[in-house]
Amino acid sequence: MSSVKEVFKISFQLLAQQTDNEKLQIDEDKIISIVKSICLMCVQSCKHKLTDMEIKESLTEYGFNDTKLDMIILFYENQKSHLLDILSSSAFVFPHFKELEWRYETDMGSRSLLHQTVPVVTLKLDLEKKNIFESLFLQTDPLNLVHIKDTLEAALKQNQSQWIRKIRRKLK
Repeated sequence: MSSVKEVFKISFQLLAQQTDNEKLQIDEDKIISIVKSICLMCVQSCKHKLTDMEIKESLTEYGFNDTKLDMIILFYENQKSHLLDILSSSAFVFPHFKELEWRYETDMGSRSLLHQTVPVVTLKLDLEKKNIFESLFLQTDPLNLVHIKDTLEAALKQNQSQWIRKIRRKLK
């Protein structure tokens, strides 16, 4: 995150060197706000991998003329590789599922057991994260396992709903 702040700071310094706010008759806070907005637009454009034409189309709706659009696109192109490096290094890497082994265990009978036995399900999840393998052991009773399964199925159904599909289409 500090690298993104560095990009904001460098771009503001470049703008301050190139233009004098007294000549422009614009308040310094307004210049800072504009630069932050343009930098944020560049970061979001990199995240969503927008093309120059898509950026131009979206900015023309806000009343930018062609010279301002060309300056913004030029700034975006100059900072794009740096921003992509920052975004890729700060992205979360989630472990990937590789294998699942399970075992159903219960005590059939014992003199020391005075109550009903509860069966236990033991799960071994093998996960991979950046070519590092990790095994995770979980133990639960069948009722909790059924509840987990129902919760995951409900999440899958919600993820496949019409509303979520519309959101995904608009984000692409």
